[in-house]
Amino acid sequence: MTKIQKYYLFIILILSIISRIITIYLYGDTEVSNEWGIILNNLENKDILSVHSVQGTPVPNIFMPPLYPFFLYVIKIFFNNLNLYLWTVQFIQLIFSIISVYLIYLITRNLFSRNLSIIGTGIFSLFPLNVYAVSQISSITIQIFLLNLFIYSYLKIFKDVNYKHIFLFSISSALLILLRGEFFVFVILSLIYFYIKNKKLDKVIIISLITVLIISPYLYRNYKLFNVVTITKSSGYNLLKGNHPRTKVEGTGMFSKVEQVIPEVKSELEKLKSEGPQVKYDLLQDQILMKQAIKFIKEDPFKYLNLYVKKFLSFMFIDLDASYPNYYSPMHTVPKIIISILSLLGIIIVFSARINITNYFITLLY
Repeated sequence: MTKIQKYYLFIILILSIISRIITIYLYGDTEVSNEWGIILNNLENKDILSVHSVQGTPVPNIFMPPLYPFFLYVIKIFFNNLNLYLWTVQFIQLIFSIISVYLIYLITRNLFSRNLSIIGTGIFSLFPLNVYAVSQISSITIQIFLLNLFIYSYLKIFKDVNYKHIFLFSISSALLILLRGEFFVFVILSLIYFYIKNKKLDKVIIISLITVLIISPYLYRNYKLFNVVTITKSSGYNLLKGNHPRTKVEGTGMFSKVEQVIPEVKSELEKLKSEGPQVKYDLLQDQILMKQAIKFIKEDPFKYLNLYVKKFLSFMFIDLDASYPNYYSPMHTVPKIIISILSLLGIIIVFSARINITNYFITLLY
């Protein structure tokens, strides 16, 4: 790295810190609300990881992944004052975000020229949503940090398979699985591709063992309570959320009010609740929701297929029928359109220029 590039990177990091401090001051969360507040309250006051209650009694959680709730809980142990607690959470998230900026530089430096890596790092560091997420009680910042660490260490084990990089890759893989239960698919695909290219089965086994070892306590907990080996069980909820007669392209909020949004499941859920608090409540509820989602899809498959296409276009570009407050604000739409255009160009370049498959695989992960 030349002196001028070090200077630019230093400026980017300073601007990143300043922008995030200002955002925390102006827009920082002043409470732990929604599902995070429920889980934190149950952990702190009732010593149970729970997001749902039946007849006023919390039931064990298998609905949401555990990492971020435990992150919030560990910090809460040391801070009783709410303001000090929130500032501490946001400050730690700020640190993770700044490390992410540096990791992005290292990742892009492995893939592109020095100048392009500086430009890419600058765009990433000041992307509005990336800055704003630090100020919120949300797992987004930690997820971005862990994903960047995952990609960086994955690139490294391709070039230099030493135990430091293996350990980083295993740690980031395990924590991402505990943060997003479905991430295990990406870990498996990554290991398969790594083996195909390097033929180092011993390293694949070591990574797999470390990853499983880290997540095993939570897997054991779920097996003991629910008799299933999984991190989360919310596929029914997620499938029904996007596949019911009243669903929209932007999705439908259903947390803690499924019966109101989808009355078709009301009687079954009420019957389940009438049986009183039970360990497998989350699991049984998800099975009810899955059954109903499949029923809706079978009744009108073309309707939901058409909806999937609209959702993809909305995700890739912009939703022309959005009802979210301030969705069409330039602060939201301009960065989204820029990212959409650049992403589309990136896909075209990947396929036309035949970039190294490792680069393509990393692009696919993003």
